[in-house]
Amino acid sequence: MKPFKLQVVLEHRQRLEDQARQHLAQALQDEKKVRDEMTHCRQRSEEVGQEYAQRQELGMHAHEFMLYENQLYHQRERLERLEGQLRQAEQHVIACRKALGEASKEKKLLEKVKEKQQLAELKKEQRREMAEIDEVAILHRDEDSQ
Repeated sequence: MKPFKLQVVLEHRQRLEDQARQHLAQALQDEKKVRDEMTHCRQRSEEVGQEYAQRQELGMHAHEFMLYENQLYHQRERLERLEGQLRQAEQHVIACRKALGEASKEKKLLEKVKEKQQLAELKKEQRREMAEIDEVAILHRDEDSQ
């Protein structure tokens, strides 16, 4: 019986590991995008808050007061949504790291199986060669004795 070729399976495992690595890279990029957006949102909220405080000191109309309050409220809501998105992105990164770890582990396990199979084949081949050498030596000895 011909031995099973593990190279095809190993290549498949390598592709799975590469895909897991790409998913992790994308998840990290998405997480960074949300963090950057949160930073921008916080900066904008601070700017509006400072402008609002300055305008209050100088005096403002009631409708301006309402506009600033409304804008600050929406910035807080946006920041809360972004915090939720960040938690999801962090969880996704964790899941992708776990998947990459599993894919790497499975590939390494398969590499070890392949190495063991190759070693077994090498030993089998060496035994076969030794048997042939012994057979040739016996034939030559028989010829020399006659």
